[in-house]
Amino acid sequence: MTFFLKLRHWELFLMLALPTILSLMFKIPFGPLVSASVGLFILLVLFAWMFSIGTWSNRHLPESRRRSPLLFGVSLALPIIYVLMYIILYIPLLESGGPSRPPLWLLPMHMFSMLGIFYGIWYTARQLKSLLENEDADFMIFSSTFFLLFIFPIGIWLIQPEVNQLYYKLEQSNPDADGS
Repeated sequence: MTFFLKLRHWELFLMLALPTILSLMFKIPFGPLVSASVGLFILLVLFAWMFSIGTWSNRHLPESRRRSPLLFGVSLALPIIYVLMYIILYIPLLESGGPSRPPLWLLPMHMFSMLGIFYGIWYTARQLKSLLENEDADFMIFSSTFFLLFIFPIGIWLIQPEVNQLYYKLEQSNPDADGS
């Protein structure tokens, strides 16, 4: 997953913005299915980027500061499952003229999805700042990275250059350590 660590900030931004730009350029009608599909693609790219940063940073931290990547992976998978369930189960109801209000069972999935997103952002920001600062980061240290990840279109422009710089610095000092 080092692919995302090597991308320039503008390349990553284009990966996230291109589906929306193309659908507007080719005048694809933004129905529920197109909107959800574009959202799913953006979510997949964003979470793959966050997963790359989080797991790579975690691997390069000393053993005492590492966290389990299992909960991190599950927390990022929950929103993707939620959007897939929305696309598969709810959009056909909308398109067939069914109820305009989402079913109640989507609410708990939405809440767990939001919790997963917050944990994913927290994990990514904490592990990255711990690696950058070479100390165990508390919230005051990684809060700026947390909020930049939260507003990801802007945050990418500021976080990705730091990730690039750190990646190439660590790769030069120990080229065989990454292994991915």
